[in-house]
Order: sequence, then structure tokens, then C-alpha cells
Amino acid sequence: MSDRVCNEVQAELPAYVDRSLSAFRRNLIALHLRRCSACQAEFSLQRDLHDGLRSLATTDDTPPDGLLESLLQHADSPRGAAPLRGAVSGAKPVYSAALLLAGAASAAGAGYASWLSAKHVRARFRR
Repeated sequence: MSDRVCNEVQAELPAYVDRSLSAFRRNLIALHLRRCSACQAEFSLQRDLHDGLRSLATTDDTPPDGLLESLLQHADSPRGAAPLRGAVSGAKPVYSAALLLAGAASAAGAGYASWLSAKHVRARFRR
């Protein structure tokens, strides 16, 4: 078979496996699969993947016995709470506040220095 036809059929195989194609498209792909061993192999892989994913979706989602009691016990213990950390960086709040203050002070200093130099420049042009 031509590579173009095989590429088109293989692109449609997930929908073919899900049975979401029209009857006409399903018949065309079924006809091609009867004659093309490469597409048959890809179909087999797609079908196995589909079946595996479907089996994962039907697993039992009940929590293990005693999970709630264990969580409540850990929440009541003094070590149950985690130390305060920054949400993004993980830094302690004291360090974050110190860095924030240092940044604000340096920005204010830079602003003051630029204002002062602009003031001197204006004074020179006025003369």
C-alpha cells in the first residue's frame, strides 16, 4: 500500500478503535486492514492501548481502610503541621521579608540617586 494511504488510515485508527467513525469510514479502514500488515500491526497496538486504558478507568476508587483516622491522627499531632514556607520558592517567611525589605531599600536608593542626578543636570542647563 502507499505510504499516504497508510498514514491516513493510521491517523484514523484511534477513532476506529473507539467506534466513533461513520460506517462508511469504518468499512474503508476495515478493507485496508485486511490487505496491509503494517496497519494491522498498528491497529493491534491501538486496540491493546485502548483496552489497557479502559481497564484503568474501571479500577476501584475506594480509599484504603483507616486512611481517615491516620490523617486525623497526624493532623492532631504537634508535628502534623509543616513549617511555614513560601508558596513558590519554599523560603521561610523571615527570609522572604528580609529580601523584600532589602529590595525595596535598594530601589528607593536608586530612585533617589536618579532624582538627585536629574536635579543637578537641570541646574546645569538653567545656567
